[in-house]
Amino acid sequence: MTAFPRSASEGGEHAAAHSASVTVGLVQINNGFSGQNYLPYSVAMLEAYVRRKAANPDRFHFKLPIYKRISIGDAVARLLDCDIVGFSTYVWNGQISLEIARRLKSQRPNVLVVFGGPHVPDQPEEFLRTHSFIDIAVHNEGEATFLRLLETYPERSDWADIPSISFIADDGRYVRNANVKRIDDLDQLPSPFLDGIFDPLMRANPDEVWIGLWETNRGCPFKCTFCDWGSATAAKVTKFNLERLYREVDWFSRNKTEYIFCCDANFGIQKRDVEIAGYVARIKSETGYPHALSVQNTKNATERAYLTQKILSDADLNKGVALSMQSLDMTTLGAIKRDNISLETYMELQRRFTRDRVETYSDLILGLPGETYDSFVDGVRLLMENGQHNRIQFNNLSILPNAEMGDPAYQKKYGMVTVESKIVNIHGERVE
Repeated sequence: MTAFPRSASEGGEHAAAHSASVTVGLVQINNGFSGQNYLPYSVAMLEAYVRRKAANPDRFHFKLPIYKRISIGDAVARLLDCDIVGFSTYVWNGQISLEIARRLKSQRPNVLVVFGGPHVPDQPEEFLRTHSFIDIAVHNEGEATFLRLLETYPERSDWADIPSISFIADDGRYVRNANVKRIDDLDQLPSPFLDGIFDPLMRANPDEVWIGLWETNRGCPFKCTFCDWGSATAAKVTKFNLERLYREVDWFSRNKTEYIFCCDANFGIQKRDVEIAGYVARIKSETGYPHALSVQNTKNATERAYLTQKILSDADLNKGVALSMQSLDMTTLGAIKRDNISLETYMELQRRFTRDRVETYSDLILGLPGETYDSFVDGVRLLMENGQHNRIQFNNLSILPNAEMGDPAYQKKYGMVTVESKIVNIHGERVE
């Protein structure tokens, strides 16, 4: 995209535009359950980054985020005075986010609609042309990219220089800018907890029972084909500073956060995870909060996985240890690229937890490529024979847009037939 020199008067107008106040709306609709709702962590990370890193942070006025399902009409009404609206999207909110954005754009055509999150296709030309009310798609980590978009607003000509975005240009061309390098030093990201980003939202909703979303690291070294995590993060695991994490645990405790959902792909993969589990257990013992910390075990590293979960169980911080095997059939494990994950690791963990009277549950996915009725039933038998007498959780296979399994060539190779269905979510309640 070519940049043309401006006249003196145009330059003045350009500078004025870049200093005008900008109203920003953020939407991260999460599923609530049992009368509780998640703090909108993803969009709070964006706001925290802008407030800390912007050249003129006072230029940007952030409205309280939309964090749960409300009527589409009410959501649109809350966003009508915004100049920019950012949507954080995944499978549980993709469709409602699209409808809110569509209606908003029809009522306020000049609003800049930005979509990010794992549900935005990595190659989104069809997505953008189908949903022409979306101005910009953001890929991968969005903190620095969103700041660039805000600071260049309202200049479309500057979009050509912003990494990790896609858009349809004024002349109808599809533009996909190269991805920005992943953030190696996570300490450059401010904490929305410690920077007070959630404080206005919590004051405005004093009766809400909040669930905390918490990252101790980012990235995943595994390449499971049904998952978009490892493919999106290029395998490397990066870490937040340990002192920061301890201060965030203190924040959860002070704010009487009962339930924390840890967003790490593999808790226990780092040696320090044993220390983190121990710190959370100590703070609960001293203050009574949090009541529970839910984590996803690392796929290997048997001893650390055992130690972290044993610490959490002894502190009554977990409600059962998840052993997410997905399948016990070696042909299937090869097809989904989990054959490098030791089944014996899971079996040994199962036996140790059973001996220690720690409840576990096992995850299996229905409909994986290569799986047959006989192999699936045999997997259930093996789990039961190995001591899984508490719970086996069966999950329908979901196709994620940026997972390898979402590639038509992969689906053709394994003869997969997909159907669109309503989401069956075990961690949510239905809201009409």
